[in-house]
Amino acid sequence: MMSLKPRHVDFQETWANLKETVAGVVGLKAVDRIVWNTRFSDVYALCVAHPEPLADRLYDETRNFLEEHVASLLERVRGSTTLEQSDHNDGLLDRYVSAWREYSQGVAYLNSLYSYLNLQHVKRQKVGELGLDIWERVLVRPLSAALTARIVSALHAARDAPPDPRHADIIRQAIQSTVHVRSFRVRSPLALYEQLVLEPFLQAAGEQHARTAAHLLQEGDVAHYMKHVLAGLEREVSLAQRYLPASSREAVRACYERAAVAAHLPALHADVDRLLAEASADDDDAPQRREDLSRMYQLVRPLGPAALRPLVDAALAHAQAHGHALLSSALQHHKDEVHIHFVEAILTLHGKYSKLFNEVFGGAQAFMGALDKACSAVVNSRSGEEACRAPELVARYCDWVLRRRPAAAPLTDVDDKLTAAIVVFKYIDDKDIFQKHYARALARRLIHQLSYSMEQEESMINRLKAACGYEFTNKLHRMFTDVAVSADLNAKFQQYLRDNDLTLNTGFFIQVLQAGAWPLGGPTAPLAPPAALERPAGLFEQFYRSAFSGRRLAWLHHLCTGELRVRYTPRVYHLTASTPQCALLLSLERRDATTLSEARAAAVLPEDSWERHVRPLLDIGLLLPGADPDELLLNLSFSCKRSKLRLCASPGHGAAASPPDPPQHRDDDRKMYLQAAIVRIMKQRKVLRHTELIQEVVQQARGSFAPSVAIIKKCIEALIDKQYLERAPGALDTYSYLA
Repeated sequence: MMSLKPRHVDFQETWANLKETVAGVVGLKAVDRIVWNTRFSDVYALCVAHPEPLADRLYDETRNFLEEHVASLLERVRGSTTLEQSDHNDGLLDRYVSAWREYSQGVAYLNSLYSYLNLQHVKRQKVGELGLDIWERVLVRPLSAALTARIVSALHAARDAPPDPRHADIIRQAIQSTVHVRSFRVRSPLALYEQLVLEPFLQAAGEQHARTAAHLLQEGDVAHYMKHVLAGLEREVSLAQRYLPASSREAVRACYERAAVAAHLPALHADVDRLLAEASADDDDAPQRREDLSRMYQLVRPLGPAALRPLVDAALAHAQAHGHALLSSALQHHKDEVHIHFVEAILTLHGKYSKLFNEVFGGAQAFMGALDKACSAVVNSRSGEEACRAPELVARYCDWVLRRRPAAAPLTDVDDKLTAAIVVFKYIDDKDIFQKHYARALARRLIHQLSYSMEQEESMINRLKAACGYEFTNKLHRMFTDVAVSADLNAKFQQYLRDNDLTLNTGFFIQVLQAGAWPLGGPTAPLAPPAALERPAGLFEQFYRSAFSGRRLAWLHHLCTGELRVRYTPRVYHLTASTPQCALLLSLERRDATTLSEARAAAVLPEDSWERHVRPLLDIGLLLPGADPDELLLNLSFSCKRSKLRLCASPGHGAAASPPDPPQHRDDDRKMYLQAAIVRIMKQRKVLRHTELIQEVVQQARGSFAPSVAIIKKCIEALIDKQYLERAPGALDTYSYLA
C-alpha cells in the first residue's frame, strides 16, 4: 500500500527504475499495471521527499532523457536520405510520421505518469508540453527545410492526382504534427505550421497559379479562362479541406484569387459589356453567356467592392439604356393608352433584369441596388424642360385598373396589376404629384360610383400607406369615410322625410364631402339646378342644419349627375346627364323647342361651359339644331341601339386630361410641407445642429419627394423670420425651437 507520508528517497536508485519505465512508455512498449502504479508512487515520493523535495531534479533528468531519445529518433528519421532533395516519395515523410505517432502518443502517456509533478510542482512547462517542445527543437528544426520541401511537393502532386489513402494520411499527419506540437502555446500556436507549411506552400502555389492563369488567357478567350480558373479554385479549396487546418482555407482561397484572378482583372472587366449584352438577349447563346457572367461574378466577388464595381456599373448602365429604349417606345402610343404601355415597359424592365440578376449574381444587393437605380432613372426621366410624366401616368394606370368596366370587357388579375403598379410607384421621386393625380381620379370614381370594387380601392390605399406612411394616404382614407358616412346620412334623411310626412317626386341621393379632404376644384357658382331638384335640396339643407349645427353646405352642381327617362319614343331610354343637361332636357318636357340663350340664362352658365354640355346632346341626336342658329329642337324620332346612354363627358377622359398643378403651386405646397416637417422635428428635439436637421428633414420628406438642400435652407430661414426658430447664441450652425 502506498504511503503518503514524506520519507527519505534514494534518487539514483529510484530514477534508475523510473527511467526504465519512462523509456518503455515513450517507446510505446507494454508496461505492467503494477509497474505503472509503482512508478506513479515513485514520482509522488520524489516530489514529497524528506528533507528536501526532489521534483526539480526529477524534471531535469526527464528533460535530459527526452532530448537523448528525440536525438535518436532524429537519426532514425534522417536515415540515409539526402535532405537537400524534395522528393516526397523518398521515405523521409513516412519515417517522420511513424516517429511522430510513436513519440506523441508516448509523451501523452508520460504526461499522465507525471500528473502529480505537473499539478503540484511544475511552474514552467508540464512534462507533456516539455516533450513537444523538445520534439520541435531537437528534431523538427534540423529537418525543417527537408520537411517543408517534401510537404509542399506532396501537396502540389495531390492537387493534380489524389494519392492513395495511405500516402494521403501520411501528408495529413505530417502537417498536423506541426500544428499539434505547439497547440499548448497561448501565443502563436500556429507559428510553426505557418513557417514550415503554409507560407512556403502559398508562395509556391501562387507562382504556379499565376503561370497557369496567364497560359489560359493566351490559349483561349475569357470564357475559357474563367471556366478553368473556377475549376482550379474548386480544386484548391478541396485540397485545403483535405490536408490543411480549417483556419488556412481562406488564406489558400485568397492566394489563388490574387494570383489567378486579381492579376487579370482588366481582361475580365473589358469583357463585361459584351457578356451583359449577350446574356440579356433573347437568343440561343444567352444561357451560355449567363453562365459565363455568373462565373465572372464568382471569381470577382471575393476580391472586394473595388473589383466588383465595374460589373455593377456596367449592369446599371445596361439596364438603364434598355429601360430608356422601352420607355421611348411606350411613349409613342396613343395618349389614351400611353399609361398602360408606360407601366408595362417599367415592369418588363424590372422583371427581366430581376430574373437576370437573380440567376447570374444570386440576387446580390449591389446588383439589385443597381437595378433600382436604373428603374428610378428611367421612371423619373424627363424630356428637356418638361415635367416628369411618371406620377400622372402611374395614377392613370391605377385609375384604369380600378375603374368599372362593361361586362363584355372585364379586366382580369386586378390584384396583380395593382401590385405591379406599386412596384413602379416606389421608383417615383415626385410621389406628392402622384398623390394629387390619384386623389382626383379616386374622387371621380367615388362620386360617380365608377369603382370596380370598393375592396380593391381600399386595398390599393393600404398598399400606398405601407409604401409611404399614414400621412400620405390620410386624405384618401377620409374620402372613403365620407362615402360611408354619406350612405348613412341618406338613410337618416329618408327617415326624416317619413317622420315629417314629406315626399319627393324624384330620386335624390346626396354625398356630403369634407372640403379639406377632396380635391374638388372648379366653380361652385353660378349654376342653377333644375327646378325639380330645388325642393329636395332645400329639404336636405333643413335636415342637415337640424342634425349638425355650425356646418355650412356648398352645392357642387358641376359634379352632380341625374338620371332621366325618355318616354316619348317607342322605346324607353335611360339617360345619365350632367346638371345643365338635365336642366335643358327638363325644359323641353312640355315643348319641342327652346333657344340657347333662354336655356343658358335659366341654368346661369357661361357660354364657354355651355358648349361643352350641349355638344353631347347634339352628337347622339337627341337634340337637333333649328333653322335659327340660336334654336334647339327635340328630336321626336330619336332612336338608338343602346337603351342606357351616358351624355356627360366620361370621367375617364377627364382623368387623362386633368391639368397638372402649375410649378409655382407645387413648389409652394412643398415648402409648406417642409416647414411643417421642420417644426415637428424641432418641437421634439428643441436644439439641433444644421446638418442633423437637414438629414432628418430629407428622411421625413423621402416618402413624398426628394427635397434639395437649398429649398430646405430657405424654409429654415422663413421659419426664423416667422419666429418659430432661432439660431443658438454662440453657435451659428445650431437652431433652437421657440415655443
